[in-house]
Amino acid sequence: MDSHQTLAAPSFSLNFSRLSKAFAGVLSLGYIVQLVVPVAREYLTLVPGRTIPCVWNVFTAGLIETDVFRLLLSIVGVLVLAKVVEPVWGSKGFLLFAAVVNFWTGFCTFVLLYLLYTVDRTGDLLYTEICGFQGVFAGLLVGLKQIMPENDVTLVGYVKFRAKHLPAIFIALTVTGALVLGTVLKTVPFVLFGTYASWFYLRFFQSKPETSLQGDPSDEFRFATFFPGILHPVIDRVAGLCSQVFRVGLQQAPARAESGSSYVLNGAPLPGSDNAEAARRRERGARALEERLGKKATASGQSTSRSPEKTPDIEAPAPQAAEPSTE
Repeated sequence: MDSHQTLAAPSFSLNFSRLSKAFAGVLSLGYIVQLVVPVAREYLTLVPGRTIPCVWNVFTAGLIETDVFRLLLSIVGVLVLAKVVEPVWGSKGFLLFAAVVNFWTGFCTFVLLYLLYTVDRTGDLLYTEICGFQGVFAGLLVGLKQIMPENDVTLVGYVKFRAKHLPAIFIALTVTGALVLGTVLKTVPFVLFGTYASWFYLRFFQSKPETSLQGDPSDEFRFATFFPGILHPVIDRVAGLCSQVFRVGLQQAPARAESGSSYVLNGAPLPGSDNAEAARRRERGARALEERLGKKATASGQSTSRSPEKTPDIEAPAPQAAEPSTE
């Protein structure tokens, strides 16, 4: 398989999954509710000063859009990206991923605003309405980076990016736009926490039915790969220190540079953690995605050309046994 294969954005003529359409429906419903009943924003968006007792807004905030342009971007994003990640993770895996990322994005933003309030003592921090699907959207881009990092993603037929760079590009565009529009607190925390929460979940906790390995310990998916190459040594040291302090995740074996083998957990090497096995798993995921999309396209083409009359099945004759030799 070519590691630099181009992946075009799926066409709108293709059928989207039920789960992705359900997400689009929930986002649309949330937009309509807050538009028709404006007071609902106080209870559905993340307002730290009202989170207690309205604790549900930590979760519902990620499903509410108050701007029609952002709503359309979120709907298009979840429909298109789900066509890539859902065939690999499965519907349950995709739903669990979205729920985990959405919750931790809202919770971490809530904690951040309270910490800022203790320093600044500005009441506006506690009563700022924060919402949007951008946290989960950022997480889906991280999922795309995990599944096919070296593939070229073509958008609108002209703009081409390597999939592994999309999370960093989205963060850069979000931060730039927030600084220009003065909406840093309303957008940047969701994107940053959504990116980190999705990476943390996929790196350490995502279950993979095809292997006994939990998470993704490959070098191509370590935290340093979200930063420019010059910063990789520093980020690797900080990430390794955090893993040792919290005793969470994977620790690199001391002899990794010499032996080329990779990660250990409590002194025992993890299965499938070497670079070759990680590359094979990634290739299998990309191949499974291509085969599933190809089957859907073929089935869709056959259904349109098939006549309404059912063609009778013709049973093939059973093979006859060869006569024994007389010699």
